[in-house]
Amino acid sequence: MIQVERIFSWSPWYPLKGSWKNSLIPPERGLYRIRRLERDDLDYIGETGRVLKKRLSDLRVTYGELMPYSDPHTAAPALWALRHRCQCEFEVSVLPIEGTTQWRKGIEALAISLARQEKGYSPTANFSRMPPGYRKSSQYNRGQGLRGGITPEQHSHHHPGIAPQGKLTLEPQNLQWCGHNWTDWIPLQQVKDNLPLASLGLYRIRDASQSQVLYVGEGKIRERLCSHLVKANNPISKQGHIFANANSLECSWICNPLWLDNQRKELENDLIAAHLLVTGDIPAAQFLGESSYE
Repeated sequence: MIQVERIFSWSPWYPLKGSWKNSLIPPERGLYRIRRLERDDLDYIGETGRVLKKRLSDLRVTYGELMPYSDPHTAAPALWALRHRCQCEFEVSVLPIEGTTQWRKGIEALAISLARQEKGYSPTANFSRMPPGYRKSSQYNRGQGLRGGITPEQHSHHHPGIAPQGKLTLEPQNLQWCGHNWTDWIPLQQVKDNLPLASLGLYRIRDASQSQVLYVGEGKIRERLCSHLVKANNPISKQGHIFANANSLECSWICNPLWLDNQRKELENDLIAAHLLVTGDIPAAQFLGESSYE
């Protein structure tokens, strides 16, 4: 099991405003976490492949008169809304992380899930959530964008989060992993015969010959698993090559139509974090995107 204390050596807390000019923040890639002053719960945990101060400079718009767009920083609208509602100030702490993008994103997932384990809920602005009473700005693309602000309406960004369903410490192939009741493992090729098309939930894929979980995901389970099988049969991406090189692909899942989109993403994050915590590594096909070898 990974030694959490050795990895998470966070910096002291600094004021978020002006942090992009703070000489104490190292010129490295890594993680950052944000909270309101005089509170111990977190409002956001993020990672960046850029220099940390450059990423933090994307949050300068948090201090503007109007709600910022959701790019270049997806959390900026939520942080702006918190300031508008509470008249609060933020502080930031950073953690330089060496290694690949895969590794850094895995450490981010672990940081979020450890916060969830401690508090029972996610940081306020993670998973695209917004404070009640505020509509989130869209992205700004080619001169087009919808700026958010105060609203009496309910939007998907206001949906409640979900608490962790269990501990992170079970072995990733266990049928009770992370507190869920997983199905038995079956060959990936048999998923069409064992799962209704519209089933929603979480899933995992393993190489049975190596007893190794390769990927975890969420969404329309059958559709997603079939798309991974297509990648395995036509490996033009990095992820496809990992699936194709497995000797025996098997899958297991949990169906729950009551979970909302953001809640599935929270629970998926817990799976990635739990895998890293127990095995010391990220599932091999995780965080690879669709980049092609061609």
